[in-house]
Amino acid sequence: MAPRPDPFQALVTTGEESAPLAMGIDLEIPSPTSVLTSPLQQAIVLVDPMSTGVILQKKVFETGMYNVVIVWSDRSQPAAREKHFKNSGRPREDFLAVITHEDGELDDTLLAILAATTNMAVAAVMCGSEFGVLLEDQIANGLNQKLGTTHLRGSGIPVLNTKVDKHLQANTIRSRGLNAVREKLACCEDDVQAFLDENNEPGASFVVKPQTGAGSVGVTFCDSPKAVWEAYYKILAGEHKAHCRNKYRHYSHAGVLLQEYLKGTEYIVNSVVCDGKIKTTAMWKYDKRPYNGAAFVCFSKELQVIADPNCEEILEYTEKVLKAVGFQSGAIHAEVMYTARGPVLVELNCRLHGGNGAWVQPAEICMGYDQLSMLMDVYLNGGKVFDNIPSRPITANSYCHQVKMRSHIEGVLKCVIPSHFRRIEALPSYYSHMFGVREGDRLLKTVDMPSVPGEVTLVHNDKDQLAADYEKLNEILAEGIFEVEA
Repeated sequence: MAPRPDPFQALVTTGEESAPLAMGIDLEIPSPTSVLTSPLQQAIVLVDPMSTGVILQKKVFETGMYNVVIVWSDRSQPAAREKHFKNSGRPREDFLAVITHEDGELDDTLLAILAATTNMAVAAVMCGSEFGVLLEDQIANGLNQKLGTTHLRGSGIPVLNTKVDKHLQANTIRSRGLNAVREKLACCEDDVQAFLDENNEPGASFVVKPQTGAGSVGVTFCDSPKAVWEAYYKILAGEHKAHCRNKYRHYSHAGVLLQEYLKGTEYIVNSVVCDGKIKTTAMWKYDKRPYNGAAFVCFSKELQVIADPNCEEILEYTEKVLKAVGFQSGAIHAEVMYTARGPVLVELNCRLHGGNGAWVQPAEICMGYDQLSMLMDVYLNGGKVFDNIPSRPITANSYCHQVKMRSHIEGVLKCVIPSHFRRIEALPSYYSHMFGVREGDRLLKTVDMPSVPGEVTLVHNDKDQLAADYEKLNEILAEGIFEVEA
């Protein structure tokens, strides 16, 4: 694609100040002349490059081929945006532009991107985290329209909100004859009562959750009608996300999902799709257990291959799900419960697997490729490598457990107990670790993903050794590895 002339020159200043747009969009061009002097002729738009998006951003820069424009969606946290430049190791000056999108102002955001990328080609629009999944499609489709091009990939999903709305996802696949969770979207108290009247079997259990969300925030196990009502009111009031420090403020409360409790084992299916062609890059099995009063705390996820129990059936089901919702291009992180009636979709996350990308390098070691690199290959390289990897995970070079650190105490973190952590590092399969909290931070009791204080990755080519180390690690974590101030 040839560089484009500058039809928006009047929108960008060339003085010493940040370059504002006439429409009021927040556009920062850290170096006002960078648009004109950069030797690179292509740009990539990264929408909300947080969590795994930090690694996506890193790998884009490592190519040395692209200028990078950040677009912050209206769904992302202002505080997290400010921390991004320090945490990612890239100062603002490294970016062609930093644009803050405002709700309902898509055209202004598109014009800001076009102004920032004058005389260069926009090669791709990619989303880094859950916050940006809707805006990613809107920007890609909008730029294609303004530029008269078709090369910028979007998901292709006909109903955009299907990317984030669990209720829409379930209804869509149910209408295509696929297994779907039995549920009701409760928009008022009458809906709650109707659901309970329809599901009044003795001993019935339920799950109550927000209509949109991530990280298991607000997902509540209920073993009685009274518990259903309590969870319903708590989600309506926003109490379920109070510990997230405004992280999920953007999730609407149009309704609360009331669902049957799916009994079984939960799996992750990470796939990349290129023009409707689906390839699963990795599959993981969750180990979720009750902890600190929460019913579904993630203890770990274990890498799987197609020969492992239930995996082939789950992969066939997930491929049908992606076709049912119309997903054409991009990354998918699906969560599927294997039940007595077969696989059932828990939720479809239309983005890269999250977890701050701690899975990327272990997946590369174990599988020989990973979801992030395949997404980049599809968007930036025409899928040349993607075309040559297996469509499903057939074999693995090594085995992997990614184990969530846990805390049964809370308070201001004083330290990680050195003697306990040395025992973790001494495990034969220990590979790496990461902390989500530092000394002086508030340590929370672990009840969901946002309250997980860190992660330990175990990798070994002996599956029995890996299993033994996982059990030993759980023993150490149960003893407690954190000390809080008195």
